[in-house]
Amino acid sequence: MKLNIYNSFDIIFIAIIHIAGIIGIRLFPDLFLKSSFIAIVIPLALYLFRVKPNRKDSFLMSLVYIIAFLSEWIGVCSGLLYGDYTYGDSLGFKLDGVPIIMGGNWLLLCLVSRELVGKLFSNKFVIIIASSFLMVLIDILMEPLSNQLDFWSWKNNIIPFSNYVDWFLVALLNQTVFSYLDYKTNMFSWSLGYITILILFFFSFYI
Repeated sequence: MKLNIYNSFDIIFIAIIHIAGIIGIRLFPDLFLKSSFIAIVIPLALYLFRVKPNRKDSFLMSLVYIIAFLSEWIGVCSGLLYGDYTYGDSLGFKLDGVPIIMGGNWLLLCLVSRELVGKLFSNKFVIIIASSFLMVLIDILMEPLSNQLDFWSWKNNIIPFSNYVDWFLVALLNQTVFSYLDYKTNMFSWSLGYITILILFFFSFYI
């Protein structure tokens, strides 16, 4: 596994942002929690800059963003997906109760999960299923901290099992869409670095 100089810069920069977030949220929660969306916007922008998606890939990525955002909108407005939850103020501007960055969060997680799993498997269907499971594992790590970080909160503070089922199903749909991506840029090391930073960030709030 080898990181080129540009990917190394990205990972170091992303790590600094998350370390600042860990410290800032503990010391100045009101200020830092309200800027949490930056920790999604910057990595997503860097990833897209590195892969330079063509027109087809841009369309597929936009489609995944729309699918993800609509799934969250259905969840917040009706409870038919994920469960009974509402978003806090940490994730920035909201459209009808759903932060617009949530589509971007799904997009980034779909991309890096696919990149990691794609290094281990070559079968398209295995990649779709395994990357969807990886996304659910990341959600399992995030969910218990969502209220503490003012991301979203669950009715009666109960996370329903249906949330994880729906996460998997929506991830499955999005990963199926991504099975048609064309870009060939090797983003495995980048994705591994980002996922590692993300896991360490959330684990730090369990301590």
